[in-house]
Amino acid sequence: MNSLIKKHLIKNVLIVFITIIFYPVISRSLNQIKIEQMNDFLLILSILLMISSFANFAFTYEKSKLKTKSGSILSYYSTFVFMLLTALLLESMVLAVKVVYPSFYVMIFEFAILLYIGIILYDFWDLFRAEI
Repeated sequence: MNSLIKKHLIKNVLIVFITIIFYPVISRSLNQIKIEQMNDFLLILSILLMISSFANFAFTYEKSKLKTKSGSILSYYSTFVFMLLTALLLESMVLAVKVVYPSFYVMIFEFAILLYIGIILYDFWDLFRAEI
C-alpha cells in the first residue's frame, strides 16, 4: 500500500479519535450558552463550517508537489487541520442542535456523519487524482 494512502488513513482515524475525545468537552461548553443565544451560536458555527469547507475543497493535492518532502508534509498537515476543524465544527453543530431542536438531533447527526464521510472520500479522491 502506498505510504501516502497509509498516512491518509492514519490522518482520518486520528481526526475521528480527536473528535470523540472532544465530545464531552464541547458538550460541557455548550451547557454554558444560554438557550436564547444558541441560534446565534449555530449561525456562527455555520459560517465557520462554510469557511473551513471552502478552504478544504479549494486545496488540491494536484498542485501541491507531493513528490517533495516539504510539499507532502505541508499538504498532509494542511488537510489535517481543515478536516479536524470541519469535524469539530460539525460535532459542535450537532450538539447545539440537540439542545435547541432535540427532535432533529438524530437526523442532523446522520447528515453530519454523511457529510464528513463525503469529505474523507473527497480527500482520497483528490489524492488519487494527483498521485496514484
